[in-house]
Amino acid sequence: MIEIEGIPALPDREQRIAEVTVDCHNQAEELSAFGVYFTDAMQFPFAATWRDPDEPGHVEPVTALDVDTIDERRGVLLQVKRGDKQRRLLAEQIWADDESNANATILDDYRYWIEELNGLTPGFG
Repeated sequence: MIEIEGIPALPDREQRIAEVTVDCHNQAEELSAFGVYFTDAMQFPFAATWRDPDEPGHVEPVTALDVDTIDERRGVLLQVKRGDKQRRLLAEQIWADDESNANATILDDYRYWIEELNGLTPGFG
């Protein structure tokens, strides 16, 4: 088993997700494992973009500050700075501006996992 900080460097998404969820037996445990993936492998703060699915075309720059909460119903929520205010946003609505770093990979892996749970076709972003 690979150290969690090394998972984003794996070239294959399925392998990364398998490593994150290796000892999980249900969706709640997988969500908890993704929470660990976020807290241990992400490098905060980082420049990001918030895309609100309730407002098509909405794109807004934010700074991701930290993991706020892991909620069984809502998923991973990130603490972000938006202008001069802080708020919590769903992690699947956040895209790292630097697409070549671990943060972007972690967010993409999480979105893929969410889409798979919901039976959606991955890659809508």
